Amino acid sequence: MNEVMKSIITRRSIRSFQKKQVENEKLELVLHAATQAPNGMRQEPWHFTALQNPELLKKLDLLVAGEGKSFFYHAPTLILVSIEQGNRFAQADTACAMTNMMQAAHALGLGSVWCNRINGNNEIDTKLTEYGIPQGFQVTATLALGYAAEPLPEKLEHKVNTITYVR
Repeated sequence: MNEVMKSIITRRSIRSFQKKQVENEKLELVLHAATQAPNGMRQEPWHFTALQNPELLKKLDLLVAGEGKSFFYHAPTLILVSIEQGNRFAQADTACAMTNMMQAAHALGLGSVWCNRINGNNEIDTKLTEYGIPQGFQVTATLALGYAAEPLPEKLEHKVNTITYVR
C-alpha cells in the first residue's frame, strides 16, 4: 500500500491532547494544505485563524462550552475556518479544507478532531473578530490540533453494507 493510502486509512480523530504546542513549521504546513483544498469556482472564500493564545482559548471555551468544559478537548491549537457570509459553497469548501488539514496533521505526526460547537450558532459564529475572524465571515468549522496524549487505535470497526457496486 502506498504512503498516501496508508495515511488516509490510519488517520483517527483525537480527543486527548498533550500540552506540547504545535511547532510553527508543522502548523504552517497544515494551513498550507488547507489553502490547497478544492473549492467552488476557485473563489477561495475562506479564512483560517490559528488560535494558540491560552487565555483566548480559555475564554472561547467558556463562551462556547461553559465553565469547566472544553469543546476542543484542551488542544493547544485551534484552527477556526471561516467563510465569507452568504457563500453558496461554504459547506463543501469547508469540508475539503478540513479534510486536507486533518490528513496533513496525521502525516506530520499530529492529532486532530473536527469540532462542531461554533458553526451554525449565529449568536457566536459571526461575532468572533476578537479571536481573529474577519468581519463579514462566519465560522464553519473548528479543528483541534496537537499531539495525541494516547496511542492511536489501530483498527476501527465500520458499519457493514455501506458500499454497493453496480457494474
